[in-house]
Amino acid sequence: MKSANKITLVLCIALVAMLGLSSCSNKATEEQMKKITDLDRTRDGLKMDLERAKGNLSDVQGKLAAQDRDLADCNRQTEAVRQGLAQWPNVWPDAADWNPPPPPPPPAEMPKTKKKHH
Repeated sequence: MKSANKITLVLCIALVAMLGLSSCSNKATEEQMKKITDLDRTRDGLKMDLERAKGNLSDVQGKLAAQDRDLADCNRQTEAVRQGLAQWPNVWPDAADWNPPPPPPPPAEMPKTKKKHH
C-alpha cells in the first residue's frame, strides 16, 4: 500500500511539473520585445547625452584653465603694484644714489640787430 501511494504521489508531482514546465517559454512576448526596444533607444540616447556632456566638460575645463592663468597673472601684477606702493616715493631701489647732473645754463642772448630794408 505504501508503495502504491508513493507511486501515485510521484506520478502526480511529475504530471504537475510537466504542466508547469510546458507552459513556460523562453521566447519574449510582443509587449516584452517592445519594452526591450524602447529601453535600447533610451540607452542609446543616454550614451549620446553622456558623450556630449563629456565634450562640454572638456571645453569648460579648458576655459577654466585659461581663466585661472589670467587670474594668476593679475594677482602677480597686483602684488607688484602693492610692493611699489609700499616703497613710495622711493620706488626705484637706486634712487638715493642717483643724482642727475644739473641742466646746462641757458644760452646767452644775442644782441638784437636791426634789419635793413632795401
